[in-house]
Amino acid sequence: MNPEFFDWLQERYKHKTISNYLRALRHLEKEGVNLDSKDSFREWILKERSKGTLERTLNAYIKPYNSYITFLGIQKFKPFRNQKSVKRTRATMEDYEKLVSACRGYTNPRDRLLVEILFKAGLRYIEIVHLTVDDFNLEDDKIIVRAGKNEKYREVPLFPSVKEAFLKYLPFRQSLIEKVNKNTRALMVTQYGKPVTDDGGHNIIDRIAKRAGIGFSPHRARRFYGRYLWENGLKPELIQQLLGHNSVGTTMIYIQPDAEDAFSEVRKYMKKLDFNMPQGKGLKETVGRNLDYMVCSDRDLDPGRRLERPKCLAGLHHRSRVNPKSAKLYLTF
Repeated sequence: MNPEFFDWLQERYKHKTISNYLRALRHLEKEGVNLDSKDSFREWILKERSKGTLERTLNAYIKPYNSYITFLGIQKFKPFRNQKSVKRTRATMEDYEKLVSACRGYTNPRDRLLVEILFKAGLRYIEIVHLTVDDFNLEDDKIIVRAGKNEKYREVPLFPSVKEAFLKYLPFRQSLIEKVNKNTRALMVTQYGKPVTDDGGHNIIDRIAKRAGIGFSPHRARRFYGRYLWENGLKPELIQQLLGHNSVGTTMIYIQPDAEDAFSEVRKYMKKLDFNMPQGKGLKETVGRNLDYMVCSDRDLDPGRRLERPKCLAGLHHRSRVNPKSAKLYLTF
């Protein structure tokens, strides 16, 4: 990677974005991608797509790569220009249960608190990594987010179960930081007592999801949180404040029904919505009922009367006198 690229990024992006971009590019280099060659990157994309990697996952590498080749003066790479983007999905209650069950081992108290905050506070993972123990206001039951997106400040409710997980984690955290730095106020620390980095936070979440056996990203839990609040009666404007969105339109994307909701609701009423031909009501009764409506009793089927002539009587002479009962029997087959 060109060493001047970092200076180029600093002129255009914030620290968090730069960190994410560099992490993605380092991963590409580990995968054997030659960053100076679009063909090498294209081959890697095709290989990942053949494995079933989602488009949104690949986009997390395409954006940093496009920044790098823009720095080199090369045209951007656009592999999905003619394809519809894959919609992000929300996490489910089942995902939450599996992730909680996967929080085991030496770092269980920390991992459990991390999962609880993701699902029950709706924080971005980067916001959790930057939390301190002082950001938990136990008296007013709220979490203070000081390092939100665009450095926005906000407060979110502290659920009782999150508060319980926090109190259980504190003694474990204290035993870890005594090894290195007793004065650190970082909430999330490694097993060696050092503050968890941005990359380290991602790695912790990935390990938990791998043990749980599910595909998961922190943003799915954030969308779950927003939808959960809406389903329980909170107005979109209030959810917007809790999620830290600039626009309520962004919040509506989180809470609006999607294809998964539609299929879920239809499955609930599948038997009720399904229908067949009513028993005992077949072609005979249907044709007879229609004929009674179209043919007047003891009347000529004279075109002069401007009555629409039934197709089933097309073979009859227009002056013929037809009894509707006889016609009904005639058409029974």
